[in-house]
Amino acid sequence: MKEGGRKQGAPAPCAACKLLRRRCAQDCVFAPYFPADEPQKFANVHKVFGASNVNKMLQVGSFLALLFNLVSTFIKSLSCGK
Repeated sequence: MKEGGRKQGAPAPCAACKLLRRRCAQDCVFAPYFPADEPQKFANVHKVFGASNVNKMLQVGSFLALLFNLVSTFIKSLSCGK
């Protein structure tokens, strides 16, 4: 059954998707940083940077974090081999 136009148990869209009026996918880039219960947080960031630029920054940030973890692991493996 539907309740308020949504299926029961369906997660609420993140604050970014709600403000941008789009469907919030499971792999939404914004969701970890802008939860549904903090709509003003995304509204402020969106006003300053724009959604497209925030999206790009988050994707680059994720890539840099992954790269940092890989480099750190590689350096640790080199130091353990001595």
